Amino acid sequence: MDELKIDKAVPKDQETAVETETSTSFSEWKGLLIVVGVLAGIFILSLLGLKLYNNITAASVVNVDELHQQNLEGELDAEAGYVYNGYSFVYADGLWWTEMNKFGTLLKIPLHFGPKELEDIPVRGKLDPAFNEGLEIYLAIDPEVRDKYYSLALSELSFNVVKGLDRKPVGSCTTEDWACENRTIISCESSQGKPVIELALANESSIDITGTCIKVSGQEYGIVKAANRLLYQWYGVME
Repeated sequence: MDELKIDKAVPKDQETAVETETSTSFSEWKGLLIVVGVLAGIFILSLLGLKLYNNITAASVVNVDELHQQNLEGELDAEAGYVYNGYSFVYADGLWWTEMNKFGTLLKIPLHFGPKELEDIPVRGKLDPAFNEGLEIYLAIDPEVRDKYYSLALSELSFNVVKGLDRKPVGSCTTEDWACENRTIISCESSQGKPVIELALANESSIDITGTCIKVSGQEYGIVKAANRLLYQWYGVME
C-alpha cells in the first residue's frame, strides 16, 4: 500500500549496525526512557528491553548469519525461516531476524513477529510529507498506562527509529501528568504539525494515520504486532 511512505534523514557519520551501540543512540534511549521511567513498572520493562537487544545483538550474530544462509538455501522449516518480499527471516532467541543495507552498512533487525503474522493488520490514512522533515520524531505515550506489552511496543519503536531511520525519538505524553513535567504534550488530536507516533490501547490492532501523526493501537501482543507492522513498512519489507 502506498499511503504510508517514510523517508530517512540524511545519514550522519556513524556506525549503524545493530551490534555497535553508540553513546549517542544510548543517550537518546535514556532520554526517552525517562518519561516511562517515572512509572516504575514500565521503566523496568523498557530497561530490560534495551538490555535484551544489547545481549542478543552481541551474542547471536554468528548463529543468525548461519541461519540466514541455511534459509536462503531452503534448508529450514517454515517455522524456523522463510523469505518474504526478497528478505530472509529466521527465528532465533524468541525473535524474528532479518537484515538489509542501510546507510552503507548491513543492518540486522530483530523483532517479535515476522511479516507473515502481520498481514491482516490494517494501515489506514495518508501520511503528510511533513512527517519526514527534521531529525526528531515524537513518541507519545499515555502516562497512566502500566502495561508490559505497551512498553515492549515502545521499546521496539524507539530502538528502530534510531537504528533504522537515523532519527531521534523524543519522549512525549498524550496528556498532562506529574510524570510528564517538562515534556511535550502531544497526540494525534493535537500534533501541531510535528511528526508524532502515538501508542494507544485498543481492542483492534491497527495503524491509523492523520496528517503528521501515526497512531499505533492494540492490546497485549496486538500492540506489539501493530508496532512491528509499521516498522516493516518503514523498512520496505511490507507494502
